[in-house]
Amino acid sequence: MKPIRTDFRGYEGKFVATDTRTGKIVIADEDPKVVMEKARKLDHVVVGGRVPHADEPLYVGLG
Repeated sequence: MKPIRTDFRGYEGKFVATDTRTGKIVIADEDPKVVMEKARKLDHVVVGGRVPHADEPLYVGLG
């Protein structure tokens, strides 16, 4: 079984929710509350957080 790979291009700066069976993005919005509210009504959906822009630093660890 291959791992699911999701293509996040085009969703930079938005909060996204993906279908756990297909890996496709089913909800995307700039407001996390909107994504959470819509995701509550769907099965097999997980909210993955915000997709960073390519030039944004990624913070790792406690710092």
